[in-house]
Order: sequence, then C-alpha cells, then structure tokens
Amino acid sequence: MALRAKSAKGVTAKGTRSSARSVSAESLSGVQNTVSEAVSLNVRAIALGYYGAELREEGDTFELREAEHFSSSWMERI
Repeated sequence: MALRAKSAKGVTAKGTRSSARSVSAESLSGVQNTVSEAVSLNVRAIALGYYGAELREEGDTFELREAEHFSSSWMERI
C-alpha cells in the first residue's frame, strides 16, 4: 500500500479549499480603531479576587481592560 502526500496549499483545517484574500493596511486600521474605542467596563469586587497585578477586596471598584476579563464569580458590573 503506497501512501500519498497531500498538499496543504489552499486547504483549511476541515479539508476544504479556501481562497486567499489580500487585506490592506487601511482596512485593518479601521478594525483596530474600533477595538481600541471599546466601552470600558467598570466593576465592583463582591469577593476577594486578583486582577491587574492587584489583589481586589470586596467593595473595590476598578475598570477592566477587556470585557472578556469579567468574572461573575467575584465581580459585578456598576
């Protein structure tokens, strides 16, 4: 039985062919500006937790750098 090597060029992880699209720096700059202008998320610690190289105690208020950092187990939105 002979093994054949498959070319990975133009093939995605699922094995379907994809077309490459060129992306200009101008189109990316608009995306980066949108991300950097994201709304800040102010929270209050409802239990002891660690964020931003600081130990946060119950009642401390602070701002999250990214919304994905929110943890409902020890924070609440304010």
